[in-house]
Amino acid sequence: MVLMLWLSLSGFAPVQDSRRVPVIMYHSVCRTNVGEYVISPDTLISDLEYLRKRGYKTVFMRDIISYCEGKTELPEKPVVLTFDDGFYNNLFYVDKIAEKYGVKYTVSVVGSYVRAEAGQTKRSPVYSYLSSAEIGKLSAGGRAEIANHTYDMHRSSPRKGVRRKKSESYDEYRTALIYDSEKCRTLIYEACGFKTNVFTYPFGCYSTGTKDILHELGYRAILTCKGGINVFTKGKTDGLDCVMRYNRHGKSDTKEFFEKIKVL
Repeated sequence: MVLMLWLSLSGFAPVQDSRRVPVIMYHSVCRTNVGEYVISPDTLISDLEYLRKRGYKTVFMRDIISYCEGKTELPEKPVVLTFDDGFYNNLFYVDKIAEKYGVKYTVSVVGSYVRAEAGQTKRSPVYSYLSSAEIGKLSAGGRAEIANHTYDMHRSSPRKGVRRKKSESYDEYRTALIYDSEKCRTLIYEACGFKTNVFTYPFGCYSTGTKDILHELGYRAILTCKGGINVFTKGKTDGLDCVMRYNRHGKSDTKEFFEKIKVL
């Protein structure tokens, strides 16, 4: 504090506390159909070992939010692992791997997918999605943070993701987005007991005014599909409404992938 005051009185701007934060976008983790949106469990393990050897520590998005709001600290080399769509294999494979390696991760669930699993007794890591009870189990385990990926807007039509339809007025669009996002948020609250403030755009699509509506609803971080490394500064919320992420293609070698996105 004395140093900061001296720097200020001396005409020097104090050095800001910032972190360079890569956010990795995973989807399904499975032993079959490996491709653009599916990686194998072995590849995930390889990724975690790569990050650990280079000193990276996994954090939740809520940790990033708290840091940007000036409330808490972050490790020197934070990384966020996100898993979109809420696949059952996030519980079947990912959570077990996360427990072994002591990592945190964020799962963005689609409410209608969760509801469709109600009453299903056959669970498959290939094609099943997480049920309400299963996302509750993940959340209770302490390793997974649950985020909102819309209730029923993870579609290409009649709108793509949460984009505004050409035929909609702004008020109609606002009503539709609020209704859908709150429906998924309520589902998460009933399953996990907390009101999520992290929202993930389906397909990375949105429109003018989307983030303003989400801010009205109390969302503090919005995840996109735009590639890039985030730089977050303690006490500044800049960048939280457009969190950049790199998609993890399942056929890329771990070293090749991380060197390409400059996570060294």
